[in-house]
Amino acid sequence: MKNHLLLILFFSCSINLSAQFIKGKVSTEEGEALVGATVYIDGTTIGDATNTEGEFSFEYKNNLNALMVISFLGYKKAYIEQPRADTNYNIILKEDVSVMNEVVVFNNPFTREQMMKAFKEQFIGDKSLQKKCVILNEEDIRFKYNPRTLSFSATASKPLHIMNNYLGYEVNYDLVQFQSIYYSFTLNVNEIRSNTYSGTAQFIEKESNKKLLKRRNKAFENSTISFFRALKANKLKENGYQLYFKSFPVEPERFLSLENANQMTSVTVEQQERGFNPKNFVARLSILYNKKEQSAVSFYTNNFLIDTNGIHTNFNEILFSGTIANKKMALMLPANYQPNP
Repeated sequence: MKNHLLLILFFSCSINLSAQFIKGKVSTEEGEALVGATVYIDGTTIGDATNTEGEFSFEYKNNLNALMVISFLGYKKAYIEQPRADTNYNIILKEDVSVMNEVVVFNNPFTREQMMKAFKEQFIGDKSLQKKCVILNEEDIRFKYNPRTLSFSATASKPLHIMNNYLGYEVNYDLVQFQSIYYSFTLNVNEIRSNTYSGTAQFIEKESNKKLLKRRNKAFENSTISFFRALKANKLKENGYQLYFKSFPVEPERFLSLENANQMTSVTVEQQERGFNPKNFVARLSILYNKKEQSAVSFYTNNFLIDTNGIHTNFNEILFSGTIANKKMALMLPANYQPNP
């Protein structure tokens, strides 16, 4: 649950007559145009900011799994599922009068410094990456640790403004959920039972050079997007992936059946023996990438969809561990990223 905004990088002197555009206007309930409102396709570099008339326009190819996000400070966000090209949208944002500048203080057993450290480890990545991927508005993050459930959660009153100098992107991440559950009363990264976070993201490419392109290609390798693009194309082995079940190599089709429909691929997951797993457990497969990087994926759904970018549905029911799961925000790429040869 992962965006890029390219506003001026692809201007051309020629006109592409086959190009399709999403257009529209963003205004208040009183009909006043909102200037500088952000409109983007979640998880991509695709979008625009409204002009002095509150209007926006950007090139777009239809994607059945897309979500268009419309935001403006002080107003409630609007979301449009499956936006369509060659469509004019009239979007009205409602003023957000709830929790204006309200500060909620929790009686946490750990200091803010300790909780910020734990948050960055699970959201940004390891210490070396934290130096190059910085949250510019840390003061907007609120933490809560529940000693009874051993759960650590985070919320943010504003989108997190992240400067990722490691990959050359500026990211505005609207944090919807962040939670880590521990085995014991601690914030030790080695005691984490599970970690999940989700939100909408707007990516802005700030710089591009050979060094950054090399890093981006490396970040793409053995990522969730890379894995699901390969699965959708039925080319896991060709892309370096080998699946295992109970330590034995298996063909993907033994547990994962694919059916293409328009731009989406429907995946049916074969039920494995549940054993001591939760009631909603469906299957678990180990993954070996390039014969050295080990990961695993657990499915808690019998069916999900993959779109053209390799973004999958049911993200809360498909959980990764190992190398793939260790790639946090510092190594996150736009959903529409294409590796360079």
